[in-house]
Amino acid sequence: AVKFAYIALSTTVLSCLLYSSVMPSFKWDASNDGVRKTAVGGKETTCAKSKCDVVTSTRNRSAMGSTSSTNGTPSGSKGTNRRRVKPSSSPVTATTPHVTTQWHKPIPPPSNILYLIQTEQCIPPYFKLNDVFGSPNLGYEIIVLSFKEACLDTSMPHVQYLLDRCTTWTTGRNVLFKAAMNRKKAYLYYVFMDDDIFLEDTSHTNPWRKYENFLRTVQPAISCVDPEMARLVRNFRVKHKCSGEGNGYIGTLWFDAIFNAFHYKAIRHIIPYDPTFDQKTWWASSQMSVIIRSEVLFRGQVVIHTEVSGTNNNHKRYPRGLKFTRQMIHHMTEGLDRAVPVDRAECANAIIQQWRTTDIRIHGLTTPTYCLPPPSPHDEIAPGRYACA
Repeated sequence: AVKFAYIALSTTVLSCLLYSSVMPSFKWDASNDGVRKTAVGGKETTCAKSKCDVVTSTRNRSAMGSTSSTNGTPSGSKGTNRRRVKPSSSPVTATTPHVTTQWHKPIPPPSNILYLIQTEQCIPPYFKLNDVFGSPNLGYEIIVLSFKEACLDTSMPHVQYLLDRCTTWTTGRNVLFKAAMNRKKAYLYYVFMDDDIFLEDTSHTNPWRKYENFLRTVQPAISCVDPEMARLVRNFRVKHKCSGEGNGYIGTLWFDAIFNAFHYKAIRHIIPYDPTFDQKTWWASSQMSVIIRSEVLFRGQVVIHTEVSGTNNNHKRYPRGLKFTRQMIHHMTEGLDRAVPVDRAECANAIIQQWRTTDIRIHGLTTPTYCLPPPSPHDEIAPGRYACA
């Protein structure tokens, strides 16, 4: 049974680590993030010595009428993976300072949700349905990064399009993160998602609105949809006789990058991504670091919604691999213990040492994190809150 569980978890880990970005150390350098100023500022800079077009940022405010023109027709892209961009031998030039991850002024907890999506040109037609993102004024807004061609469709005033042809999956999410942080408006949740995801609800209600209501009601630090991982966590909890489970959600360690929601009090501790290992593997250079950072800082506050599931079937070629060297894990965990209160730093460091000294698949199978009760609604979100649990 243990051997079967190990194999099952290993398989899940492989799927969880699709498209990845390595955890940044706390001294994050904006000059080495692979993101051009033009993605969020509208001015020209250089992009890894590539012959890339100038990036433009367009805020859709009024409809252009018909979207049947060549530039206005949604492309219906197949997944967010794009061609592999070879990094420059020298750091990318970026004259704008790294956007601060601290809020400019105290902001009361907002109710809106901001979706952050990467796609080839325009969002697929599925997202334009009223039951998904087609209806404005329902408490959500969207920023879309186009990585092949500019989208000129302005039929959805609550959608902002950016263009940057010089990004990987990792640095593309950083472009979206910066654009989100540069907005004067704050949001309750920032949801990074792939452009080919389909949400389903076991009760046959609208899965998008149900998930949004869950976020507003429970307000976990980090949330995702991953039915396969939820099943494995349940089996682990039954085997080890763990007690407690939330109403419609369960705590986790592993989670897929396909659909991740970060509370506004947590996102500044997890994002931006660090593209250090992008050339080796996108599996390692994104989600692995997010998983590690999430456990060290928000252990016991990462949940899977068990009534809404997400699936995607479109995968393209990109750098992949699951060989995590000690150097990579050390880089992902460097300085994390300093982000928690002093009285919990020792516990956080113990979690870090487990990652550094134990095979990630074994740690993913044996960690006591799975046995922690999921957070109660509106639980206080603070780094290291349950590090010693």
